[in-house]
Amino acid sequence: MQNNRAINIYLVRHGEANASWDEDRDPGLSAKGKKQATAVAEELFSELPKVSTVISSPLARAIQTAEPLINKINVNLVKDKIFSEIPSPGISLSKRKQWLRNIFNIDIMRLGKPQQEWKKDIIQSVSEIERDTIIFSHFMVINCIIGWITKSKKLVTFYPDNCSIVKLSKKGKEFTLVEKGKELTTTVQ
Repeated sequence: MQNNRAINIYLVRHGEANASWDEDRDPGLSAKGKKQATAVAEELFSELPKVSTVISSPLARAIQTAEPLINKINVNLVKDKIFSEIPSPGISLSKRKQWLRNIFNIDIMRLGKPQQEWKKDIIQSVSEIERDTIIFSHFMVINCIIGWITKSKKLVTFYPDNCSIVKLSKKGKEFTLVEKGKELTTTVQ
C-alpha cells in the first residue's frame, strides 16, 4: 500500500526502570518512571490524539510506559518482540553492562550475527509501517533506527533520555528524522 501523505512515527524510550542492566533482564518502572510514563502520554496525546497503532517491546518497562497512553486513547497495544532490546545471547547479567558499553562505538558492520539479525528485523518492520504509529521501546532500538536513517556507521549516535520522543516522518519509502527528543545527561540505565 503506497501512501501519498507523510506518516508520523514516534519512537519512545521507556521510563526509568526500577533496576539496572546488571540486576534484572526485565525490570518494570520505578516510581519516577511511572510519572514519566504519565507525562509522555499527555504529550503524545496532545500531538497525535487519533493514532490507531501503538506498538511496544514485550519487556515490562516498555509496556508499563505505554499503558497510560493506551488507557487514554483506548486502543489495543501490539506487543512486538522485534522492538526488544539488543540481544546478548550467552552474556551473563554481571557482564552485560560492560558488553553494552563496549559496543556503543562499534562499527555496525562488526556486530555479531544475532545483533545484525536484530537490526535487520527492526529496519524491515519500521519500513513496513503504513499509518501513524507510536513505538515504545529501548535505547539501542532507537539508535538502530536513527543510525539507519542517518546512514551512521556507529551503533550509538544518540543518548535518548527516559521517555524521550523521537519523531520520524515517512513519505513513500523515504524517512526523515524530524526531531531527536531529550538526550541523557548521565549514564544509560
